[in-house]
Amino acid sequence: MTRMYTNLAIAACTTLLASGSVFAVQDATSEAKVDVADDKPQAQEQLDPDAFLAEVVERYKRLAQYEDIADVVHITTRTGKESVRVETRIASKIEDGELTVETSGTQVRDGVGLDLPIKTSPAMDAFVMKYNLWLAPHMTLAFKEDPMKDFRLGVDEGFTPTKAKSVTIDKKKLIHLELKSGDGLSEDYTAKFDLYIDPDSLLVERIEGEQRLPDGADYYTSLDITPITAIDTTPVVQVDP
Repeated sequence: MTRMYTNLAIAACTTLLASGSVFAVQDATSEAKVDVADDKPQAQEQLDPDAFLAEVVERYKRLAQYEDIADVVHITTRTGKESVRVETRIASKIEDGELTVETSGTQVRDGVGLDLPIKTSPAMDAFVMKYNLWLAPHMTLAFKEDPMKDFRLGVDEGFTPTKAKSVTIDKKKLIHLELKSGDGLSEDYTAKFDLYIDPDSLLVERIEGEQRLPDGADYYTSLDITPITAIDTTPVVQVDP
């Protein structure tokens, strides 16, 4: 039953994404990845992936207010069929402990006054959160107790950080954190996500992800993220009487 629910949730996420975004179809033999930059990333300092991930998760969990915009590409490929490519821009926001993710489709809907009130329920709230985290996987770092276990819908085995190294992309230094599904040891993984993180702010600025969907389709996503606001919670200071 859990597996069936997950499959339905993934199908719903991909359907909603296509219906609310800029939509295009490309040939299945065309390239399915987006170049990070004209210059190839140059490997530099190697870091402990577990320790670095812990720092990044702690940073996201401290956020009291946060806002970013991201240009997103999703490509789904099924054997014998044309690849389906979806491009959109999303805006993610953390405020008062709540996550909202707007797509170009929701922005148009709100702009024309079609943002009608919908009766919420725990099940609906859970689905909205799954959909938001599907669109903006970096928000999992802030909203899931165990981000590696719940990083991606449909990847029940969770993820393991396998590499962390300093790279230079477009003359900017970032930390490349590689996440593989399962224990991270096998090359027969079902999903892999590459996070590119600013070493000073510890905020994710790019994501590239590959995932095999339950129906056998190959799925690719990339996000170019521009953080706008990042305000930490105010630490509680103990004052002696």
